[in-house]
Amino acid sequence: MIVKTRPIDIEQFEQMPEFDGPYELIDGSVVEKMAGDQHSRIARRLEKAIMVFDPNDKWGLTWRDATVKVVGDDGNGRKPDLAYIIASRVPAESPGSLTVMPDLVVEVWSFSDTDGPVSLKSTRIKMLYWPSNGAKITWCINPVAQEVEVYYAGPNAPAKVLTLNAELDGEEVIPGFKLPIASLFGT
Repeated sequence: MIVKTRPIDIEQFEQMPEFDGPYELIDGSVVEKMAGDQHSRIARRLEKAIMVFDPNDKWGLTWRDATVKVVGDDGNGRKPDLAYIIASRVPAESPGSLTVMPDLVVEVWSFSDTDGPVSLKSTRIKMLYWPSNGAKITWCINPVAQEVEVYYAGPNAPAKVLTLNAELDGEEVIPGFKLPIASLFGT
């Protein structure tokens, strides 16, 4: 649901009451971000697994639903479901947006994201925003298909699809972190 239709920039968005709510700025419009029960549980399971793996934040920090400000993209202030920044790149705490592109971004598909070809196309654009802007790894979790699409930063970077019997790998972002895909779906 689009809340404001006149184009605004990220600085204006940060001054609005919506900034601290379930909203994000997409191409100059304030859009309500809605997540259901399954969506929220999947993000929580993954965040919890990362926190159990690294309880003292030695490798980095996670954020849930924090707005990310991309340098040179004033019309967007997007909120990934989960963001992770490696320890050496963690920015100083601020009341505004994260000003560092996360090393790992997680997006959980909502039911409406898979509801027809138009939704699938807009979802794909939303998912590809992160690797296109420098996120090293993007995990796009699809609860309907019970799979995870993995995207990497860089032009022509290969993407892969992990099925229910595979596992997530933190690779160079969270070295040693592994998680069975099935555990994301409570199975």
